[in-house]
This record gives sequence, structure tokens and C-alpha cells, in this order.
Amino acid sequence: MIYVIDDILAKPGQGQALYDAYMARYVPGAEARGMTLQHRLVEPAMWLPEGSNRLIFIWAQPHAGAVWGAKHSARMDPDVDRWWQEDAPPLIETRQRYTLAEAETLGVLDNV
Repeated sequence: MIYVIDDILAKPGQGQALYDAYMARYVPGAEARGMTLQHRLVEPAMWLPEGSNRLIFIWAQPHAGAVWGAKHSARMDPDVDRWWQEDAPPLIETRQRYTLAEAETLGVLDNV
């Protein structure tokens, strides 16, 4: 299993708006590309009307080929560009994305 993590810091007061927009505009396309959203985490555990919430979305994919397939499909989808280049920036302070795997599976994943 490979995990893709979107770690997003919302602009002050925009945490819930970012969450709602991500779920409505980004998640359906990502799921259509074969990604499975496993966790939706918010820090702190309440929407901050004047502060910044951190949102962490943990996606799972069964193998490296699925990750590359989803990335390739995303590059061809203008809705993905529109989301990250136009819709999301007014709501986002910072964003980082990580692709990780369980340590004990690295030998299998390296055997390509």
C-alpha cells in the first residue's frame, strides 16, 4: 500500500471552506483516478473562525503503478489544474504533499 498525504494549512478563518471545497471539487476526481481517501484530519479539532486550521488528507493506493497512473491522469485533467491553480489558492496558506509506504514493503516496491 502506498499513501499520498496532502498536508494543507488553511488561511486564517478558511479551514471549513477549504475542507468543503476540497471534498466537493478535488475528491471526486481523485477517486475517479483510483485514489481512496482513508482519513480526513483537522488540527485543532475545531474550526477556527480567525485562526489557521491544518487539514491532512490521507489517500491510499494499492501499488506504485496506481500512483503513477493517477499522477498521469491528473496531469491530463484541466479540472485538477483549475483546482490547484485558481480555486484553492485563496483558501491555502501552505501545502505539502508526501508519497510514503510502510517500511517493510520497500523491498517489494523496489523490485520493479
